[in-house]
Amino acid sequence: MEVKSNNTVESTNQFFRFQVIQGDMDKNGAMKKTKSVGMAYLKNGQNTYTLRLWTFVNDKFYLIPNKMDSSKYLVMTRELNKSPTAKNKYFWNIVGNGVADSSLGMITLEFDLLSKPIYLSIHPEKSAYSVKLPEPDIFQEEAA
Repeated sequence: MEVKSNNTVESTNQFFRFQVIQGDMDKNGAMKKTKSVGMAYLKNGQNTYTLRLWTFVNDKFYLIPNKMDSSKYLVMTRELNKSPTAKNKYFWNIVGNGVADSSLGMITLEFDLLSKPIYLSIHPEKSAYSVKLPEPDIFQEEAA
């Protein structure tokens, strides 16, 4: 935590949590949630989401924004480079893509191996605003 000069405390490790769902469009063009399929986490001040999907509970996926178009994303995995002399610590693998739609309030995620899109809410869960939210284990290795 960081203490500011006016004696207020600001958390530097605050995380936001977002729902990942399957859904269908209703008659009015709004997204109707059919199933919860995972969660995404975003560390305060960062722009890379970490995704956990219930079907692949032991795997982590990373949603990384495109440098040229902030509405587009790459869905990636990473694996540790085991070579002690390697220049890069990780190998990154592209496994899908995403496109943000602010009118829906969702990022549509297309995975290469899944035939149906899933959706990531761009609005954090209300409970995720708490600085008391425990730090998810999915971020521990990122500090390394």
